[in-house]
Amino acid sequence: MERRAFFRWGFIRGERRRKNRIWAVLLVLSIPAFLLCEQYVVSAGRITDLSMFPTLKPGGYFLVNKFIVWITPTRRGDVVVIHPPNHPRWYYVKRVIAVGGETLSVSEGRVWVDGHLLEEPYLSGTTEPEMPPRRIPEGSYFLMGDNRMNSEDSRVFGPVPRKHIAGKIRPGRLFSLW
Repeated sequence: MERRAFFRWGFIRGERRRKNRIWAVLLVLSIPAFLLCEQYVVSAGRITDLSMFPTLKPGGYFLVNKFIVWITPTRRGDVVVIHPPNHPRWYYVKRVIAVGGETLSVSEGRVWVDGHLLEEPYLSGTTEPEMPPRRIPEGSYFLMGDNRMNSEDSRVFGPVPRKHIAGKIRPGRLFSLW
């Protein structure tokens, strides 16, 4: 009569190998999932300059919602991350001041959109230099930093086409769906 063991060590060794295979598969699948998520859904950024001060302080971190720009329109007042036309590998954080089809002008240190004064409670200082009325092309956006005296924005490189907008951020919130 054959004697049966109550417990077989071979079963444990086989289970350990199976667990290792599961962890290896999860690791291999998580790397491309992370890269796809960072490229198309959300990524992290860090503020390195003063162009959006006091809204965003240097050294602060933010999350860029890249998916939201495909499902909601970009409106005046949104804070966006762009690839500027003059530095296509860099990222800038700016505020949308005017959208395509609107007329923008700067006079007396204030911004006017379609003849109406733009209320800007987030602004640090005044807006210089003066700018005659300028119509923004359809599908483009006029962007400025909140610290107008220390910002390289659409006053330098012109209106930005929609394809240069990488995502939106919400100052004061880590991440939201709007």
